[in-house]
Amino acid sequence: MKRTWMLAVLAVMLIAAPAVAKEGFYFGVNLLFNDISGDVNSPSWLDSGNGLGLRGGYGLNKYLAIEAGVWKTKHDITSPGGGTADLKAGTLDLKVTFPLTGSHIEPYLLAGVGTYTLEQNGFSEDGKGGRIGIGMDIYLFPELSFNVGLTRNNVTFSHNGQDKDGKINTLDFGVTYHFI
Repeated sequence: MKRTWMLAVLAVMLIAAPAVAKEGFYFGVNLLFNDISGDVNSPSWLDSGNGLGLRGGYGLNKYLAIEAGVWKTKHDITSPGGGTADLKAGTLDLKVTFPLTGSHIEPYLLAGVGTYTLEQNGFSEDGKGGRIGIGMDIYLFPELSFNVGLTRNNVTFSHNGQDKDGKINTLDFGVTYHFI
């Protein structure tokens, strides 16, 4: 019964007429807030940080888009000596949108991969990993949307042949222009 109910809900969501779902190219800027945890930040020597990012993508249809992004956040070092660390990333995601009939809000899920670099005091650690996220696009105009999202990045960083696992939780706010 539960399976039948879930399939019915999914079918309704897939055939619902989109309010302003977009196909084609889009480009946006976003403000990010990152929190780094796991072995790469143990003991806790990096504060949460913020920064800017760019993203662009192509809507394949009203439900699916391929999206790429780059971002950089700055984190204060709390250990003796202080300073700052930069976290840089490049990501590639599949974005699944769930248009709501009669609404300018479009919830979405995303899943993808990324490459990451954590640089501090002349040293760097490179990492790769998967990411999953949830969010919503709020259309202000057919060409312009505001977005808010929460993403979990599971990263394995390598430094001097040693792997360290890290988790990066990202909260982002952005504005996107859709080329229609």
